[in-house]
Amino acid sequence: MQQTDAPKISQSIAAKLGWPILIGSALTVLFYGAIHFGVIPQHSLLRYVTAHPVEYAEVGMFMVGVAALLLKAGQLVGEFRSLSHVDLPPQENGRSKIEHAPALLECLYQLPESLHPTLLFQRLSKGLRHVHASQTAAGLQDEMKYLADIDQERCEHDYSMVRIVIWATPMLGFLGTVIGITLALGNLSPEALVNEPKVAMESLLQGLSVAFDTTALALTLSIGLMFAQFVVGRIESEILSSVDQLAADELTARFETEGSATDPSVLAVKKMAERTIQTTQDLVVRQTELWRDTVSTAHQHWQRLLTTSTDQMETALHNALSESLKTHAEALASAQQHSMQRSSEQLNGVVDALYQVSSSIHAQHEQMTEQGTILLKVVEATGEVASLEDSLNRNLASLAGKQHFEETVQSLAATIHLLNSRMSGTGHNAVQLDRKDKGQAA
Repeated sequence: MQQTDAPKISQSIAAKLGWPILIGSALTVLFYGAIHFGVIPQHSLLRYVTAHPVEYAEVGMFMVGVAALLLKAGQLVGEFRSLSHVDLPPQENGRSKIEHAPALLECLYQLPESLHPTLLFQRLSKGLRHVHASQTAAGLQDEMKYLADIDQERCEHDYSMVRIVIWATPMLGFLGTVIGITLALGNLSPEALVNEPKVAMESLLQGLSVAFDTTALALTLSIGLMFAQFVVGRIESEILSSVDQLAADELTARFETEGSATDPSVLAVKKMAERTIQTTQDLVVRQTELWRDTVSTAHQHWQRLLTTSTDQMETALHNALSESLKTHAEALASAQQHSMQRSSEQLNGVVDALYQVSSSIHAQHEQMTEQGTILLKVVEATGEVASLEDSLNRNLASLAGKQHFEETVQSLAATIHLLNSRMSGTGHNAVQLDRKDKGQAA
């Protein structure tokens, strides 16, 4: 906390000291620039601010004091504006409970940020923080008085620069007086008074003029600053009184109070009871949250197990089906290949059989062609046999009436011999005449 507040304190000190000096220096430069460039017309009174370097220093110190008062006046304008803009929500149904302090503080911080540094805003926010931290409004009045005293001291410290300037400006005037008298007496000698009394008197008057002019300027500027500080201080006192009254009206009668500083037992018992109740409620809420978390964790665990089991089952079924389908596909492919092989073998056998059948048919065709040729020859031979039989029958008929049987038989034998010779050339069996036929013929 101290490390955090140290930079803020340093910045506040630098702002309160730096800005008045910077603005005062700028006002001094502008003032003497206006005199130098003729913006401010020449007047006999200008000798009080331009006759000696001490007068330049006095004017510079005065400008620093004026700048500090102007900054303070600007701050008071903001404080006066905050009196009508900084307030808390109105009370409803009597006094508010201590637990409403954070909500009121949050409502207060919703105001514009330009109002946050003001005295009334800080007074109300610190009072609400005190109520929230102590959980009681019994000591709020004393806290508000303490805050009012701190603000009063802080405002008094804000005029430190002006007080220093008011004190230092007459000191510069006295310094100018000493310097002027020193100049007057330093140039004064008995010889000069005797030989050149007029020059000696002019030097004496010039030194005394510096001494009195610097003193008069310093006193005049100090009186002006004192009067301005008095006016600004009175305005700030009125604003502080208004802040005290408004803060008391807003906070003192707003919250419920139990007990007092002299009899804190009631408040202590109430706080103990409230803390016991609050602790019990917190334990119940925490136990409920623990049970809820446990049930939720168990549910999530079962959900994860169910999801994992489902995923594993799906994976196993998928793998099993994949393996079965793969095995079935392989078996089907093997059966198809075996069937195709057997079909190919059977087809090759059928082709071979057809080829053999075709060869056999071709051989049979050749045999039939040959047999047809033979039959044709047989038919031709048969026709010749028929003609020979007719000739034989005629011969036999003619021989029946003849007595020359031996000649007939010889001629018949010759005929048969001729017939056999022809039939043996064609591959047919020879025709023979047995004895029965011979007998019949005889």
